[in-house]
This record gives sequence, C-alpha cells and structure tokens, in this order.
Amino acid sequence: MIDLEASPYSRFEYGIKSETTKQKYVKRLELFFDFYRIEGSTVEQKSENFLKVIKYGKNTQKLTDLIMRYMSYHLNRAQKREISRSTVRNYYKPIKLFCEMNNIVLNWKIISKGLPPAPESSNDRIPTLDEIKELIKYPDRRIKPIALTMISSGIRVGAWEWLKWKHIIPLYDEEKRHIGAKIIVYDGEPEQYFSFITPEAYISLKDWMEFREKQGEGITRESWLMRDIWNTGRIISNVKELNLKGASGLISVPKKADSNAIRQIFTRAWKIQNIRELHNQRRHEFKSTHCFRKYFETNALNSMKLLNVKILMGHDTGLEKSYYKPAEKELLQDYLRAIEFLTIQDSEMKLTKEVEELKEKSKENEYIIHGKLGEKDKQIEELIRKQEKTDLLIQSLIDSGQLKPIQKTSNK
Repeated sequence: MIDLEASPYSRFEYGIKSETTKQKYVKRLELFFDFYRIEGSTVEQKSENFLKVIKYGKNTQKLTDLIMRYMSYHLNRAQKREISRSTVRNYYKPIKLFCEMNNIVLNWKIISKGLPPAPESSNDRIPTLDEIKELIKYPDRRIKPIALTMISSGIRVGAWEWLKWKHIIPLYDEEKRHIGAKIIVYDGEPEQYFSFITPEAYISLKDWMEFREKQGEGITRESWLMRDIWNTGRIISNVKELNLKGASGLISVPKKADSNAIRQIFTRAWKIQNIRELHNQRRHEFKSTHCFRKYFETNALNSMKLLNVKILMGHDTGLEKSYYKPAEKELLQDYLRAIEFLTIQDSEMKLTKEVEELKEKSKENEYIIHGKLGEKDKQIEELIRKQEKTDLLIQSLIDSGQLKPIQKTSNK
C-alpha cells in the first residue's frame, strides 16, 4: 500500500525554492534540533522525533517557549559579539518555515518581538573598475569568466548551481556581428528567467570552455560552466583546490563548482590581491560576490529603464508584472545601451565606440560647415541677381534717354 503522507522534513524541503537557501536552512534547522538534543542520525529522523516531543500541535505554548529560549541563546551570542545582530533572524527563519509547512500554528508576532529588526538594505559600496581589473589578474582561470558574467548579467552566486554551457546562447545583430549572449538562469525551476551578458563576458566563458577541452575534458552542451580545478602542474601550481579533500581533481572527471566553492574562490582572491579592506572589525567594504550584482544594477541604470533592470535581475516586480511585459527584443535593445557601462576590459569595444562618436561628431561638424557654405552661396547668388537687375534697369534708362552714360575722362 502506498504511503501518501509526506514526512515533516519533506514538507519543510518543499517550501524552499533555492538550493543555496536549502543548504543554509537545513543546517540551521538541525542546529535547533541539536540544541534540544533531539535524537536521530539524520535531519529527517530528528524532524520526526521533534514533532513527537512537542506532541504535534497539542502544546503550542511549550513550542513557543522552546523557540523563544533558543532565540535568547543567539541574542546572547550577539551581545558577546560572537555573531552580528543582523544574523540572529537567520536562525529563526527555518524554524518558522518548518512549523508553517507542518501546519503548526504559533503566534509568530510574539516570538519575533524580542528579535532585532530586519536589516535594511546594505550600504556596502561596489568595487571600482580598477579594483575589478586587479581582481581578475588573480591566477585562477575561473575568476575572470565568473566575475565578468555576474557583472554583466546581475545573476546571484547561487545561479551557478544550475548553469551549463547550453544556457549561454550567443547573439548577433542583423549584420551578423556578435553583440553578446543570452543567459538562462535557474533552468527548469519555477523562478527561471533570462538575462544577457556582454561580448567580453561571453568570450571569456568561451575561452574557458575551450581551454578545458584542450586540456582533455569532453565538453558538451551539458557541461557545467564552472568546475573544480584539476592538476595542471605548471599552469596552476599555486592555486589550492577548493573541494573538501583539498586536492586537485582530474580533467576527465569534472565536478561542478557550487556556490560555496565560488564564494571561497573570491574571498581568497580579494584577500590575496590585497583589494578589499575591512569596513569595521567584522565587515568588508563590499561583499565577496554579491558586489557584482550590485555593480550590475548600479551601472545598468545609467542607460536602462528601472523595470527592465529589475526583470533582468530576476526581481519580483510586483503588480507591474501584470501590466508591463516587454518583449525579449525590447529588453535586449535596452540592454545594448548599457554594455559600455558593464564592460571591464574590452578596450577595443570602447575604442570603437569613441571612434564612432568622433565620426558622428565629424559628420555633424561637416553638416554645419556645408550648411554655412550653402547659406553663403545663396547670399552670393542673391547679390548677383540683384546686380543683374540693377544693370538691366540702368541700361533701360540709358536706352530711353533718361540717363546719360558716364563718360570716362582721360588725363593729359
């Protein structure tokens, strides 16, 4: 007989959309169970046993007290500066989701009363162009394609969990010139959307995939965009591998580089390149990877519509979504205007744009000069016509005897 009832843990898991969020929520939920020494060798078993301990919905006050005591523990940690006050709520969220997904009704307003207010938007700055240029000099071939892709598309670091080579689609204009690429984000997930990347970001990704193929990896459309580092000896001898064992992998057996690995790559790169300073004792001036998303938003808004930027970032635009549905072509045309602000190293593109601007300015000056010369020509023609009329009038007066011609006098 088929068991149609879902487990407490599977209900909790169902309520999480992002794989990155899932990893964090599961870890913190298990911390809650371990705090009260709930038995079980897995988080699934602990979930089952926890509901038995609280007698599954029959004693909500007991559960409320348990959660409040647990949150008080983290508030004390914040007071001792073991964690920041802004992270206390992160321990509360998975517990709330677990209860809600298992139909446990609690007065969350009471429980959250003692918690610090939800943090407002961060005032971290974005890295400068020179800082990014210095970063991508770091001797890990993955740094450049990851940074340029995130900067030019605005994707979250968690998106790399899904990205494969097939999700990068090169784009060309009517004259068959390469203008960038479309990127499919969270393919197959409910939150799937698309964005674009600049020509330099696409070329950087393409170079990375071709490098892997030359090294012996069988590249297909299903290949992960980012993978573990393999033992290349002289090529990457100083880069410590980021897998759990701390050893290099094999070129022929690629392992996907997940979002945690990518965060570690950039945390180390910022530090070794001596770029990112501490804003205070606990925080840096900008986030390790989220800064790229903020860089995209800030610079794209230099030339794009606000709602189009939100759409390309995968933001929920709220009510606007029902009324504002731009076509992909319209989004691309708006994005193309922002490429110069999202380009980091492509000096050729910037130089071409400067040349085009100079040519356009030259055309304008030429047009003005031609216009002024045309006006002078008209004025000269008008003067000639007037002179001809005057000459005709004088000649007619002479012919009628009303005017005597002027006699030239000679000096003797």
